[in-house]
Amino acid sequence: MLFDGKKIEFVLLEKLKGVDTKGWIFFAAAAVLAAALIIFLVQRRKKCTEPAAFTGNPTPTVILVHGALCIAISFVLSYFKLFSMPNGGSITLASMLPLMVYSNRYGAKYGVMAGVVYGFLQYIQKPEMTHWIQMLVDYPIAFGVIGLGGLVKGERNLVFSVLIGGTLRFLCHLFTGAVFFGEYAAAGQSAFMYSLLYNAPYMFADIAVCVIIAMLPPFRKAIRSALKY
Repeated sequence: MLFDGKKIEFVLLEKLKGVDTKGWIFFAAAAVLAAALIIFLVQRRKKCTEPAAFTGNPTPTVILVHGALCIAISFVLSYFKLFSMPNGGSITLASMLPLMVYSNRYGAKYGVMAGVVYGFLQYIQKPEMTHWIQMLVDYPIAFGVIGLGGLVKGERNLVFSVLIGGTLRFLCHLFTGAVFFGEYAAAGQSAFMYSLLYNAPYMFADIAVCVIIAMLPPFRKAIRSALKY
């Protein structure tokens, strides 16, 4: 890693210059589609029947304890990999789901904080970095935005929270994959297309695993009891 400020800036500018115009257009289109999906899900949630009120009024201490528990469960589940990509990224046993449940229960503010902490734990688990900005986007930011699934709260909206958080995490990896790893793209292939083809399969599979488990009645019953939905 380079610590000199000018060298860091130069390396980052070189990485950004390596992405062609079509690639930026592609990323912008993906971001717009993701924003449209989030708006649709939020509006859909508003039209749904409001879920029953939460039982009790949890104190900040209880909320933080639940957050620590969800972080720990996510961290343990991240070791159970169903499939691993050669250059990072994997399909896990729903390791994102505890964080998504937490943000859905307590809201985006607490969800983002828990996600950021978990992101740093993920980096410590396997500390690989090509640039400090890549590290921030791929770890604390990518996992932090999972907490934005808390924009839609309530157990009945859990699947919406999963889709929002998972999609936002995918966009973070799509960006860093193109900017910092686009050099691995095949001749004639844009950096963003390379990043899409690399990150989409494992990310959307991971999201699908979370959605399937989140829809299971026994799982719903368990979290309803544990988090007092």
